[in-house]
Amino acid sequence: MNTIINSDINLAVELLKAGEVVALPTETVYGLAGNALDPAAITKIFAAKKRPQDNPLIIHVTGIEMVRELGLEIPDLAERLAESFWAGALTIIFKKTKTSVVPMEVSRGLDSVAVRVPDNSFFLETIRKCGFPLAAPSANLSGSPSPTRPKHVYADLNGRIPLIIDGGHCRIGIESTVIIIKNNQVKILRPGAITPEMLSEFAHVTVDDGINDVHQKLSNDISPSPGTKYKHYSPKAKVYAVIAENEKAFTKLVKGEQFVISRPAMQTLFARLRRFDQQNADKIYIRLPKREGIGFALYNRIIRAAEFNIIRADNIGTNNE
Repeated sequence: MNTIINSDINLAVELLKAGEVVALPTETVYGLAGNALDPAAITKIFAAKKRPQDNPLIIHVTGIEMVRELGLEIPDLAERLAESFWAGALTIIFKKTKTSVVPMEVSRGLDSVAVRVPDNSFFLETIRKCGFPLAAPSANLSGSPSPTRPKHVYADLNGRIPLIIDGGHCRIGIESTVIIIKNNQVKILRPGAITPEMLSEFAHVTVDDGINDVHQKLSNDISPSPGTKYKHYSPKAKVYAVIAENEKAFTKLVKGEQFVISRPAMQTLFARLRRFDQQNADKIYIRLPKREGIGFALYNRIIRAAEFNIIRADNIGTNNE
């Protein structure tokens, strides 16, 4: 299979209607899209990505009406959040009803499904022209840094998918915030550009214990949120996540090291990790940001890329926070 890169949405629609999968840009990262209502297309997504079979997918829709058409329960709080943050980088987990049309292949056996509206004209127009929602995890090989540019998708999936729609660089550069609503409260399962501070204007917000737990033990349970169970976002090089009180302490620790990220930026983190791999890095040191605002999401991505290998700037020999 020859993978084509172009910006022809009509070709993407033709392929998707035929049961194929294609890479589409979003404002967060590139997604590997397939018909969310077609189990065979979902199977192709998992095969192309080499994705673990117990990792559920996010369904992308054009708005809250399409959520209703999927047969999902919509709490009042979810509707208010959708009104404020959709289209945008917020994924909401909804309970299925008895009439839900979401295949089990998408939710991986769970009674819930993650849904969002992407803030990208290419993706939204593709959904509209297809007439069905699109399931779309990140368009990379599972576990590797998420793709924020067409060339990243091509590097991972060339020959595995027929088409990459070129939408340029992703504006945000990290995956969406994933939340679940219980008892009229919000719990964050994966942090993203929609921060706890932003969500707290609508409800009480808590954070899942496993998000930034350095000593986290992965369970055998299926999580309703993608990106929470396995090593994620990681280059081939060994990544060290560094706690440093100031720039001077970080600089002292990494003196002489070639591959260093002192001030990680949301829009370029994954691109820099991929570039370091191309330069045959064996070790990468990244200074951890504070766990507030968007820094919370960056912190999460970095410690997962480092497989929870966290060191202090004043003690390179420890793996404990």
